[in-house]
Amino acid sequence: MICIPIISKKGALKDIKLASSSADLIELRLDLIKSPNLKQLITKSKKPVIITNRKKSEGGKSKDNKKRIDSLKKTIKLNADFVDIELSSGKKTINELKNSINKNKKRTRLIISYHNFKKTPKNLNSIYKKIKKLGPDIIKIVTFANSIDDNTAIFNLIKRARKEKKKIIALCMGEYGEVSRILSPLLGSYLTFASLKKGKESAPGQLTAETLKKIYRINKLHSPKILGLAGNPVSHSKGYLIHNKSFDKLKLNSIYVNFLVEDLKKFIKNYRNIITGLSVTIPHKKEIIKYLDKVDPTAKKIGAVNTVIKKNNKLIGYNTDCSGAIKAIKSKTNIKNKNIVIIGAGGVARAIAFGIIKEKGNLTILNRTEKKAKRLGKELKCISGGLDRLKNLKEIDMIINATSTGMNENKSPVKKQLLKKIMKKNAVVFDSVYTPPKTRLLRDAKSLRLKTVSGLDMFINQAKEQFKLFIRK
Repeated sequence: MICIPIISKKGALKDIKLASSSADLIELRLDLIKSPNLKQLITKSKKPVIITNRKKSEGGKSKDNKKRIDSLKKTIKLNADFVDIELSSGKKTINELKNSINKNKKRTRLIISYHNFKKTPKNLNSIYKKIKKLGPDIIKIVTFANSIDDNTAIFNLIKRARKEKKKIIALCMGEYGEVSRILSPLLGSYLTFASLKKGKESAPGQLTAETLKKIYRINKLHSPKILGLAGNPVSHSKGYLIHNKSFDKLKLNSIYVNFLVEDLKKFIKNYRNIITGLSVTIPHKKEIIKYLDKVDPTAKKIGAVNTVIKKNNKLIGYNTDCSGAIKAIKSKTNIKNKNIVIIGAGGVARAIAFGIIKEKGNLTILNRTEKKAKRLGKELKCISGGLDRLKNLKEIDMIINATSTGMNENKSPVKKQLLKKIMKKNAVVFDSVYTPPKTRLLRDAKSLRLKTVSGLDMFINQAKEQFKLFIRK
């Protein structure tokens, strides 16, 4: 279920009306709504309401504790569906609210909550026990994630609550915690919180309700297969749009999310039992091989993996970057006997270089760190060197950027004047970067009337091959 918090100082009634069309529940943040008319706010909502008056020490704006508790008691008399009180409010205050609920014939359900805006503490189980002992209808634990792995502590807590048949709301805040806002309700959390729209977030990392419903389909899925992108950064990726749309079209009980991964070894250890497949991007395409049970022969030759499938509890690595890139290039030109320069020596460069050699192109690999270029050149038996060698080359048929430079739309790995000097007439310029789709390098090439290949073409091609692997039985 999706709960939308109402946080407007003014215009709360308008936001309640808007939220009612997409929310399963509505949270009224009394500490953020100016001079709230409690009766009007509750009666105008067409969906069940959670009443929250968050104190300052737990991320709220309420300063007067007595007024805060009195407002919660008043909403209980008005038959609010839920009231949320912090564990830190103390046993005495919590019991006061429980007594108010009992006097009102238990029409209101009690949520006892814990929030940590700095980290995900290691003593989550003891916090869970403390809340459970106080006998709430729903346990709520929300923490801040400082790594993608903090989410697994929350997932384990949800698993425990399900086993003990206790209702729980559990998730992580922040960029690293975004994935828990999507997956927690699918793993058994009572609900997740989503904003009415961008700019209306009540906590960091909150997605919009529209995103959760239309892209991730969290109200349609049940214990789905979980796939995603492992990389750093991942915010630029459009894979979640393509794969989730494809899952929806085929009516598959699968979901694709972004995993912002810094420590790959730890991530694989913590998420191995959660995921059924992965896309792998910068900077993990080479390192991932160390943590796989098996690598497809082509990916092994390339020395880079961009796709992982779990089969019979074994993680198997594949590479679809190579075929995706070659297909994109061949839509504009032939490769055989062409003088081709690749800039870069990472996972993407390896995949494209392997394809170029296989298609019998005359390849030169250049990289800012010459040592890396030399190492890759030695493996593929082709010319290699530092990026400074580019100015001495002539009559190039194709230049390929396989670095992340183009992600900054004002930067290019090759200056326009140099591009003009070294390229043949009607030569091809290919940038593997697809965000933005028209990089500085491609814009410069087009102004020089050179043919261009967008990284978006490569991305779509490799994503199609990847999707086939994801759904293959």
